[in-house]
Amino acid sequence: MKRSRGQILIVVAVLLLVVLFFLAVITDGARLMVEKHELNRGADAAARAGLVIVGDQMVTQVVYAQTMAAVHRCTPPPEPETHEPEDYDPHPTCTPTPQPSDFYAWLKDRHRATLVSSGMKTKVAVEVYAYADSNGLGLSNPAVEEIEVIYPYEYHPNGRDLNILVRIRRQVTVIFMGLLGMEEGKLYGETQQSIPQRK
Repeated sequence: MKRSRGQILIVVAVLLLVVLFFLAVITDGARLMVEKHELNRGADAAARAGLVIVGDQMVTQVVYAQTMAAVHRCTPPPEPETHEPEDYDPHPTCTPTPQPSDFYAWLKDRHRATLVSSGMKTKVAVEVYAYADSNGLGLSNPAVEEIEVIYPYEYHPNGRDLNILVRIRRQVTVIFMGLLGMEEGKLYGETQQSIPQRK
């Protein structure tokens, strides 16, 4: 009788350890999934904030191009019945302009070159860092180890989109898994966002 009671205690102790192990895995796993989701959302938002700078520059360029086109309109040729002025050029240098609503047609290759210039890369990165910092995912957070910003990401001058890649790496403390010697881990949040530069 005493022997069977001792065996039951051993079985219960082993089962209790197994249950505690699964409880640790489930608890830490759920918490890590939530933190990973939050980290990805933070990276998404920071990348979009960086692309807002690019979008603002595009709008500025288009408005300037439209303004210059309106200011420097070419003079149409005179009517056939009228007398030609002395300084009349029979071949006016009129350049057809896109429709005002055709946003991307106003962006020329020289404009697109400024969108990926080193100055623009710096502005985009600064905005990403500032946004991440204001949301607790910046380098001022001691748990955040690294923020990587790659803009433009996989750039093709004739491609449709401009891409940005943002990665955030942070430390996480694994509470129950510490029983197994796994006290700290690293989580990565990563996103790729795009803004069109052509139709």
